[in-house]
Amino acid sequence: MNRVRLSMLVWLVATAAFGHEGHQPLPTRGVQLDLKSGKISLSRSARELIDVRTAAAERRESIERLRAYATIVAPWTKYAVVTSRLPGRVVALHVRPGDAVEAGQVLAEVDSLDLHTLRLDYQQALNDIDLSEKILAGVEPAAKAGSISGQKLIEAQQAHRQNLNTLQVLQTKAAALNVDEGTLATDEESRPLRLPIRSTVGGVVVHADLAVGKFIEPTEHLMDIVDLSTVWVRIGVLEQDWHRVAAGQTVRLTVSGLPGRVFETKVDKLGLMLDPQTHQSIAWAELPNSDKSPALRPGMNGQAELSWKSPKPTLAVPSQAVLSDGAERYVLVEEAAAKEGSEYQKVAVVVGRQSAGHTEIIAGKLLPDDRVVTRGGHELSSLFFLGVLRIGAETARTIGLKVEPATTRVVDRILSFDGALDVPPQQRTTASSQLSGKLVNIRVDRGQSVKAGEVLAEIASLELQDIQLELLRNHLDSELWSGTLARLRNVSDSVPRRQVLETEGRVRTLETKSANLRQKLLTLGLTARQIEGVLKTKRVVDALPVRAPIAGAVVDFDRMLGQVVRADESLFEIHDMSQVRVQAFVGERDSARVQVGQTARIRLVAHPDLETDGIVTRIGPVVGADSRTQAAWIEFKQPPSVSLQHNMAVRITLTTDSPASSLAVPLNAVVRDGLRSFVFVQKADGTFDRRRIELGRADDRFVEIKIGLTAGEMIATSGVPQIQTAYAAVR
Repeated sequence: MNRVRLSMLVWLVATAAFGHEGHQPLPTRGVQLDLKSGKISLSRSARELIDVRTAAAERRESIERLRAYATIVAPWTKYAVVTSRLPGRVVALHVRPGDAVEAGQVLAEVDSLDLHTLRLDYQQALNDIDLSEKILAGVEPAAKAGSISGQKLIEAQQAHRQNLNTLQVLQTKAAALNVDEGTLATDEESRPLRLPIRSTVGGVVVHADLAVGKFIEPTEHLMDIVDLSTVWVRIGVLEQDWHRVAAGQTVRLTVSGLPGRVFETKVDKLGLMLDPQTHQSIAWAELPNSDKSPALRPGMNGQAELSWKSPKPTLAVPSQAVLSDGAERYVLVEEAAAKEGSEYQKVAVVVGRQSAGHTEIIAGKLLPDDRVVTRGGHELSSLFFLGVLRIGAETARTIGLKVEPATTRVVDRILSFDGALDVPPQQRTTASSQLSGKLVNIRVDRGQSVKAGEVLAEIASLELQDIQLELLRNHLDSELWSGTLARLRNVSDSVPRRQVLETEGRVRTLETKSANLRQKLLTLGLTARQIEGVLKTKRVVDALPVRAPIAGAVVDFDRMLGQVVRADESLFEIHDMSQVRVQAFVGERDSARVQVGQTARIRLVAHPDLETDGIVTRIGPVVGADSRTQAAWIEFKQPPSVSLQHNMAVRITLTTDSPASSLAVPLNAVVRDGLRSFVFVQKADGTFDRRRIELGRADDRFVEIKIGLTAGEMIATSGVPQIQTAYAAVR
């Protein structure tokens, strides 16, 4: 055993007898070191002078964390705006901001001219029915007695049925507007006719732009109602961090408006589209609110900390116990502790993540309950300064060291471009309503997969109501005239031929119009069964369905319940991610060098460890006037196994030529110090030398070596930045 006293070490290592900045100086007596075995012996006085402290290694849950900005938003189905279905003047207001309301509760009442017109038409229909009924009662006996022709009876019957049909259509219209039919039969003084404005959701009135006497339009935003029992947390995650996020991770939320409070929840959904402006994607979480005093309110901003644990507890030590000489990581383990002195063993370790003041130990000859030096270690570590750069096996694992021989390789001539993931237009679409109306129901959630034709939302539309009423009126008229035609044919001898032909023409016209109206409703999204139900029950379908044009996932929605939307206004965005391609932005001067069929290497910012190949399949015909770039589309040879999103940033490399091979090394093997370049060469004894080299041509993977290296020499190709740090410490 090569034991030397500290007085000899002072001669070997200039720094050994002096304290590091902020640490105690080493004693000049009572210290023994065995460099070969890595063992240090301290006398009692030396141990006390350095003030050595130890702590036990223990198994702990390793936790990784990610911070991001967050915003509180209301769930899609818990925030609603209030609008009126008809124009009119507000005559009663039953709530004010801050009031709690229930779904369906009357918030205000409107005096609408349209309702008065409906009442007038209804009462006129009742009068017409009364009159036609009396006329028919007088005509029927006369027709039986033969004093009048059968044609007169048919005309009286037809007039009465037309009046009944008119009343039926008006009753259907009143039901669609939630107007009591009994009110229509009375006058204004006895029973005033008012349109009730009801709440779509239960919650609290947070805004009201309404006053008695104000005239309002159907498109006007009157009130906001929010149910604060549950809120969503919208977490914006940077693209380069997206690969670290997963559903189920713990979220600790702090908001600016509630200092000192921390809210804990979990990530429940992940966004499916990247914002091209902010380069963020969205992780969603949900939080309950207090029923009596909701603390979290939509619009609040804060910070979310996402955290996730290792699959099982790992061995960890206090972070100050981990020592380093640049690349080497080790701890000093207390092997013997007595009153007269102590012994400590240098143990190389592979370290992992740091969390809560502890460092994870991935590998090394360290066991649970081993006591490691947590104070005084920096002073003792100076004893192991060797003056050479040697990487132990455990340290090699820590830094991911890889050593391989320098060899000849093909260094391609390349073109490099920025790009973005692109979902083809036929697989990326929006869903919208074909008629203007009020959004009354949302049937899908964030990121939900939907089938083509599936109902996403429902729109209450007066135009839809009018089309159904027109179909119902036309259907009733068609039945009436078909019956009239049958009766005319039965008495054809006493009826002019022209009248029969005119009736036949009218029946055909009504049937054609009914068929057209049916097709129109089918095109708008109603099913054949729903249309038959309208004709059978004499009740209209309340809302128009908004259906998914394609199968895919809902990636975007930015509307509120109760909001009035225009026809063809985009409501939902749906992406089918089964076939994603890359769009490259080729600079104008390089466009002639890009050809269909070229192989491309593709790297994603969101998934830095992924490299995959693709083929150029199409090149755009024009150069952008502002960007001065030409689009080229690249298809993946093999779809990546990671989750992809539209607009994810991509780096593309195209090979334009493959010259003869030459001596080359991976790009990661080269370190730069100012304008000079170096590689780390491993010698026969396992130590490393930093050697200056002269570089030649480079592609996206390798760089040519012109001077300074010969084929077969062993060089470090990964873990090089850590070796450079160790080299600086040794030097």
